[in-house]
Amino acid sequence: MKAELSQAIEELVQEAPRSWLEAVCAELQSSKANTLAEVVLGRLPPTHNGDLAYRLGEVVRLCNGAISWEALSSAIAMCTAVGDRWQIERKTELLWTGPAPGGGMPARRIDQVLYDLIATAEKDILLITFAAHKIQRLAEVLASASRRGVRVRLVLEFGAQSQFQLSHDALKAFPLDLQEKAEIFYWPINKRELNLFGKPGKLHAKAAVIDKQALLSSANLTDDAFLRNLELGVLFMGGDMPTKLRQHFEHLIALGTLLRWNP
Repeated sequence: MKAELSQAIEELVQEAPRSWLEAVCAELQSSKANTLAEVVLGRLPPTHNGDLAYRLGEVVRLCNGAISWEALSSAIAMCTAVGDRWQIERKTELLWTGPAPGGGMPARRIDQVLYDLIATAEKDILLITFAAHKIQRLAEVLASASRRGVRVRLVLEFGAQSQFQLSHDALKAFPLDLQEKAEIFYWPINKRELNLFGKPGKLHAKAAVIDKQALLSSANLTDDAFLRNLELGVLFMGGDMPTKLRQHFEHLIALGTLLRWNP
């Protein structure tokens, strides 16, 4: 199949409603190989979307004399199936805390999603936060994951390393037994740039990478962020984003930009 035709099919599938595409494929499937392109276009189901009609016309024009109408039907169906599968494996979801999203927009709370991800983790948990405070439930599910053999890594801000721009170490929010089992990392002050007032940069990222899912949000690991603040986040399920995010922090560890904390 020519590259131009493949691209035209892909663009059509990305924009078209699935029920309409199914009707298009059914009509193409029943068309004889020697049927003229103009006749085929006249038989295909109509659409009020002018852009879709144009894209379908381009696909039929490029297909004419290159492959049979039956083969075109199979190509569109296959591209649709692959695209739908790709969407499932690389799904993203909006998360929130605070005032509920308007217009009935579906969105789950950041804290609830984080609890669920940790509770079902199988291999690896990487948490990055600036602040952590009053997170008993989170600490409990983390400790439970650690006990069942899940690797737990925490990248945290420390008061001394930020010249006390953070009132207390994020580490204090986690119980001692978890501190002993988890791998904990910090950003040493001598690795940070200073601003005009001599203050170092802050470890301000908030993220969680748990197995094949990644959560990025504005929320620290605090009861205010989970229950009272207005926070937004996004959950990446599958795809390459979780891997890229995990590799980014592992690269910082390998370079020595982040150091292992030892009690």
